[in-house]
Formats: sequence, C-alpha cells, structure tokens
Amino acid sequence: MDEFSHLLGQPRAAQTNKARYGVRRLAAILVVAIILVFAVVATVMFRPWALPARTALRRGDRHTESNVDRLVEDPTAKGEKVLVELFVMSRCPDAVKVEEVLSSVVKSVYSIMDVQLNFIASLNPNATFGADCKHGDAECRGNIDELCALRHRSDLPSFWRFLLCLNSHIEDIGSGDLSLKCASGAGLDTAAFLACSEQNEGRSLFKQSAENAQFARVSTSATVFINGKP
Repeated sequence: MDEFSHLLGQPRAAQTNKARYGVRRLAAILVVAIILVFAVVATVMFRPWALPARTALRRGDRHTESNVDRLVEDPTAKGEKVLVELFVMSRCPDAVKVEEVLSSVVKSVYSIMDVQLNFIASLNPNATFGADCKHGDAECRGNIDELCALRHRSDLPSFWRFLLCLNSHIEDIGSGDLSLKCASGAGLDTAAFLACSEQNEGRSLFKQSAENAQFARVSTSATVFINGKP
C-alpha cells in the first residue's frame, strides 16, 4: 500500500491537498538530506585544515560542559574525525529517509567520520525501557538495538548495513528476530550485540542517548549536527 492509499474515499479536494502536503514534506526531507551529504563531504574532503580541534564524543558520553571542555585538544593532534550526530527515532519515517541518503557518505568517508546516535524520547524511570518513545515500546527496543549495533560494530559500514536492514522493515523494528537477522547479515559480533541489547548495557546507552537529546534541546526527528553544530 503506497503513501497516499489512505486518501481513497475522501473528497477530491481533500485528497489533492493531502497529497500535495505529502509530496512537499518528502521533498523537504530529501533536500535536507542532500544538504547534509554535501556538508559532510565538503567538511571532510575540501576543508580538512579547518576541522575544529575536537575529538569525537565517546558513544555514551553526556553532552555536559565538562565533556565539551575535555574535547578541546591540541590542533595538531592526530586521529580527529568529523562527528555526525543523529537525533532520531528508530521507527520515524523521516529519520529512515535521512539515514538512507547519508549511507552514500559513509561509503566514501567512513574512515574519517564518527557517528553518534541520540534518540528522542521522554525519560521515565517507570517505563519498560526507562523512557517513553513516540512510537511505543517497540521503538524503544529498536533504539536500544541500534545503539548496541553501533557500540559493537567492527567498522562504520557494518553498522550502516545493520541500520539499512532494519529500516527496510520499519514496521518490524523492535523485533528481536529482525535485529538478530540484520546483525548477522551485517557481520556484527552477534554474541556481543545480544548481550548488549538484552542486558543493562543497552538500556544504559539508551538512557544516555535520550539525555544527550534533551541536553541539546532537540525534539525533531531527524535532526543532524556536524561537529557539534546543527
């Protein structure tokens, strides 16, 4: 069933207006994604001398003032990478579209690029996974699986293969069977991945990522920061 099939049976004017809104929304998402691609490529390929003197945040670090201070290092320090922070929701269609376009960048510049996932959710100690997700507990589960895949990846392309596999079945994100299948197909260490996703490590990563999103005051999926700037 395509994106506009739910419009059938509505008055023609309503169908036209909603269809136009859907097209405009999709176009806006694609424009943002394309701009992101060019921004990352330009930062990495054409202005390597202008990269800010900061290293990538370790996955799981909080965006606190003390952490930001720790990131400031000698400009001649080696091993600096472009930090791409994704503020997303695992079952958000807009996030899926942006991640798909960004995959073309990963293939070209992954060796000098780092990715941090920050999931938009409302912290709630009484919730099943420690937070309330817009698309339900299945999305919270999917968020944890993505964070664990990122933590235990062999390299960035392997994580992205996992991510695109999940995204191709967005309605099943949060399913343990799908996540395990994608982890195996992407070449991840499935034992480490499962241990993370099924135990406290995954929930701690999820809680930290939600705190990161709150600290950055980001509430829209998908939002992208490059080297700390939106």
